[in-house]
Amino acid sequence: MAAKTTSVVLIGGGRWGRVHASNLASLLTPQDRVIWVSAHNQALLREAIAKFSGGPRFEIIDNLNDALAAKPDAALVVTAPETHAAIAAQCLQAGIHTFVEKPLAFTAGETRALIDLAREKKIVLGVGLHLLSASYLSRFRDAISSRRMARIAIRWFDSAGEVRYGEAKRADNSVPLVHDVYPHIWSILRVLIGPATATGYSAKEAGGVTRIALSMDQINVEALLGRGARARERKISIAFADGGSADLDFTDEPGTSSVDGVWLKPDPGWPAALRPVMAEVKEFLRQASLPSPDDAWPQRAANCLDSVIGAEVLNSQLIK
Repeated sequence: MAAKTTSVVLIGGGRWGRVHASNLASLLTPQDRVIWVSAHNQALLREAIAKFSGGPRFEIIDNLNDALAAKPDAALVVTAPETHAAIAAQCLQAGIHTFVEKPLAFTAGETRALIDLAREKKIVLGVGLHLLSASYLSRFRDAISSRRMARIAIRWFDSAGEVRYGEAKRADNSVPLVHDVYPHIWSILRVLIGPATATGYSAKEAGGVTRIALSMDQINVEALLGRGARARERKISIAFADGGSADLDFTDEPGTSSVDGVWLKPDPGWPAALRPVMAEVKEFLRQASLPSPDDAWPQRAANCLDSVIGAEVLNSQLIK
């Protein structure tokens, strides 16, 4: 009996679309099919496809309705953030398992509507929160699991331009900073603390730096966020209730970490492991293929609603 083939619709031809296309080229087989939907950048898309070898068959079209009419097994939505919710709803209405890059939506109401639609259709709706799949973050958590955290400080700064995943990345000021970054902050906290609910949100902006604060599981959290910095920065600093401390700097993945000033050994599995952005899509495709997908999958939209709630509350405070 021939192995079942997989058909995936990839929606979006920008930087993230090309990153996901490269990942799909590695994850899928020559018998599989990728329908790449983009009304723009088609010359760049063809150049990208020409670099792939041994992977699935790629087809470029400019009409999403035609792509969904082909009844694909799954859809990846990597378009402009303000279009995520509407395109996700279109895919879900067509009965297609759907994975959406963050932010899934800009309001909790929109997010709940998408979650309800996915539940009604009995299909998977996943969110691109790749830090939930980062082995170095879970490894750091395991190293401090016996200690009670009192405070967590996070620094998340992006430079004006850099190269990430082989693609030039520039700050996107069309997306509110909190909606862009808070889902990452939430993901870090979800890995380190677990499924606790955040309370006591506050947000202030001064001098190009946004400070957000909240409490989760009686742990005080502060994060400093910014765009257009001199250099990229990703740092976590933890103060323990017993007076000790721990740090993780993952500016360059997988980063370096220490506990009470003692450096931890690097993750031995990192060199051969799938990078988080590829690992999350691989797991989404696996979930989409299961007769009974796992409701506990961390990146299922129903399990990530708090990331949208927090971003909406914090952004409203900054607007006021």
